[in-house]
Amino acid sequence: MISNPRDLVVQLLGELLFVERRLADRVIAEVADAVGDEELEALLREHREETRQHVERIETAFRRLEVAPSSNLSHSFESAVAEHDAVAPSIVEQRLADLFHAHAALHVEHRELAAYRVLLPLLPQDAAELLRPSYVEEGEAAKRLVQILDRLADEN
Repeated sequence: MISNPRDLVVQLLGELLFVERRLADRVIAEVADAVGDEELEALLREHREETRQHVERIETAFRRLEVAPSSNLSHSFESAVAEHDAVAPSIVEQRLADLFHAHAALHVEHRELAAYRVLLPLLPQDAAELLRPSYVEEGEAAKRLVQILDRLADEN
């Protein structure tokens, strides 16, 4: 039961930790292995390293709240991964597959940005300042994905 801001923070931090761990452990690497576009692959591999730092920051934020770091299943994230994994293998043309992968990655970035956007004002200042670089990095990754999507869409 979520009955106060702290409960919501712990819930959202746990969901974000789940997502960041899944991304860092396997999801980003699997998508990076599937893309053909060099710029998209480089962005994904670079962002995977950043995501590993995001995990560490979230775990530290939990400890600053005097709560043991624990992840909470994100059904929406798992649903998005399952949808991606079901559709991606059926795309024959590599450029279209790259568009689809970038599209899926941008959806994830938007989901993460929304979570950080809600969390940052609810957290104590020291924890918020700890997570702010992750929020900025997610925004930069989203901007780069949009640029890549635009380029891929324009290539005919």
